[in-house]
Amino acid sequence: MSDKTTESGAHRIRQVEAIDNGTVIDHIPAHATLQVVDLVATLDDQVFVGMNLRSSRVGRKGVVKVANRKLSDRAVSGLALIAPGATICIIRDYAVIAKHPVPVPSRFDDIARCANPNCVTNHEKWPTRMDVIGREPLAVRCIYCERSFPATELTLI
Repeated sequence: MSDKTTESGAHRIRQVEAIDNGTVIDHIPAHATLQVVDLVATLDDQVFVGMNLRSSRVGRKGVVKVANRKLSDRAVSGLALIAPGATICIIRDYAVIAKHPVPVPSRFDDIARCANPNCVTNHEKWPTRMDVIGREPLAVRCIYCERSFPATELTLI
């Protein structure tokens, strides 16, 4: 770990090692950190994980850094379900070249299993489709069974 001096001259300790190139997912709800790791990283990736870190924005947070990796569209959609308030940073040569909140689409296609056990998508080979019906907190409606659920009740496929 290295430390960093802020503009006011105060020292701040970096809580998770820096990466030279890759993607950082910050402001993850602390309880969802390992779920994010499972979603975005493979066994061959170099991954740095910080859990239950102090955050003035969310109290306790998680940070996941994946070296030499750009997130797929599918991974970003999954992030929108499990950590909709997170931030994605693209790192090149140890510098942040892009930073943006996780985009929440208007529809999730074949990302999560419908929480209704009687839904046709849980019994036949149909891709799931869920429309976003609320953003704070994130809520979706299955287009097949027309049931609504908070995103926290869904399981990623």
